[in-house]
Amino acid sequence: MSERRPFIRPQPRHWWAHKPYLSYTVREVSGVAVAAYGAILLAGLICLWRGPDAYAVYRQILASNWSFLVHLILLAAVLWHVLTWFQILPKTMPKLIFRGRQLPQRQVTAMALLFALVCSAALLIVVVAIGAMS
Repeated sequence: MSERRPFIRPQPRHWWAHKPYLSYTVREVSGVAVAAYGAILLAGLICLWRGPDAYAVYRQILASNWSFLVHLILLAAVLWHVLTWFQILPKTMPKLIFRGRQLPQRQVTAMALLFALVCSAALLIVVVAIGAMS
């Protein structure tokens, strides 16, 4: 008797590049940019911990034109990741009811983006104020 084999549906080689999956794929790949930027910041902290000479080399690397270009690309990818993250938010959370009606998904996304923007601005103000004090 032969052994039963499960049915495996044929899948095109570039299935991830087709319409329903492309935006998901790009969003997940943009997560790599978030990790890369975190690694750059971690490298800065390590150089700061190692002393003034190591931190001076780190700042010299950041001052290069290539570093500026990399940071622009990473910024665009991180902004895309944040935007798509907040677009997914209303689909994954319980429905919000306000005054007897459900809030539209676009409104939930806009409120979350506004909240993130306000928190980022507050953090920037705190960091600038701490820098001005020293």
